[in-house]
Amino acid sequence: MTTIVSKLEGPLSQIILAEYGKVLSERETEMLDHCQKLGEVWIGYVDGHFVCCWGLIPPSFLSNQAYIWMWALESVPHQFLFVRHSQIQVRKFLSRYASIIGHCKTGNITAHRWLHWLGAEFNEPDGDLRTFIINRSV
Repeated sequence: MTTIVSKLEGPLSQIILAEYGKVLSERETEMLDHCQKLGEVWIGYVDGHFVCCWGLIPPSFLSNQAYIWMWALESVPHQFLFVRHSQIQVRKFLSRYASIIGHCKTGNITAHRWLHWLGAEFNEPDGDLRTFIINRSV
């Protein structure tokens, strides 16, 4: 089993189509392509198969904070390796940004666990979403 994390080159929606044969809705395509244009995107492969992508979007060029997002069609296999690679990436992100923010669906226990392992501190739920922050260690 090999796990590869790499910075994305090329349109994300086209990679998802090629890997999954899934045609994204117009809204999904616009959202993912917009995220890619605004920030940086990484993709994760396990045994040569695309399993997820995530990225950072800073609100401005001078910001010391960035928004993190993740997309996966299904549950990410080999959770331990995924968490370890994520921790390494987040450590690199926090060398550039003082904090990383985001939001997560309240009922998504798997995502909450992953974010907790990355150091996320959650706010109280607001409807079906919870915001979180991951701060750089002092």
